[in-house]
Amino acid sequence: MEEVIKQLITKHTDKIDFFLIGKSIMELVLFLITIRVINKALHLFFDKIISHISDPETRKQYSTIRQLGIYLVDAVLILFFTTNILGNFGIDMKPILATAGVLGVAVGFGGKKFVEDLFTGLSIILTGQVRVGDFVTINNSTGTVEKVTLTMIIIRTFNGDVHFLRNGQIDTIINQTKDFSMPLFHVSVAYKTNITHAIHVLKELGRELRETSDYSKYVLSDIEVFGLNEFYDSYIEILCRIKTTPHEQWMIKRKFNQMIKERFEKEGIEIPFPQIVLNQPSEQKEQEVQ
Repeated sequence: MEEVIKQLITKHTDKIDFFLIGKSIMELVLFLITIRVINKALHLFFDKIISHISDPETRKQYSTIRQLGIYLVDAVLILFFTTNILGNFGIDMKPILATAGVLGVAVGFGGKKFVEDLFTGLSIILTGQVRVGDFVTINNSTGTVEKVTLTMIIIRTFNGDVHFLRNGQIDTIINQTKDFSMPLFHVSVAYKTNITHAIHVLKELGRELRETSDYSKYVLSDIEVFGLNEFYDSYIEILCRIKTTPHEQWMIKRKFNQMIKERFEKEGIEIPFPQIVLNQPSEQKEQEVQ
């Protein structure tokens, strides 16, 4: 690297070549225009493709691939124009490449994490494990994916916090919005409840939800009622679930919970809550009466 700097200083100390400076400035301007135009063209190209795709999952995959494509194109353009501009001043690229090779060996161990992030990120993107817009849990971080790069995934949590996760440190990925979702309903009823009747009511509510115009497009199948699931101290539990489109499981869950509360009140089905029953001895009662 020292030889390259000396070569540049020695060659241009006595005489400043304004032509080369002007040419380099023009190439720099051309680079800025080119990278802006190509990035815009890539955005328009992928936007056109995505606009013709009806499947939301495929759209998210293409959006993520678009980001990867833009990063790669930018890297190639930067390398190309940098090489040309340095060549204008007669800088031999061979010493630079040789120096880069030596430095590459020197920092090889330090760059191990970067290479690990790179290959893991490439695998995540190409296999579609995580896409921009997915709601995921990665290494105890839960939120919406805002950005996916070759080296990291950026997640924004529900309260607005932003988590930056290195791809090489990702152990598990839980994607809650891939293809479809299935919110679970743990419906609590009193021990005196007629379970058969309660299950019948839940199935009716499921059909009503699927036939309601405002929600039918988000419900993908009939409700599944699995029956009596568990015995607890003060109530018994009926387990059911509804298959929904991605990202809409929380809206459907809130709506169905409201429907359960309203219908159970009409049907006289008790939704129990913690209570304390005090039994007073009969002798103490008699004394209080007297």
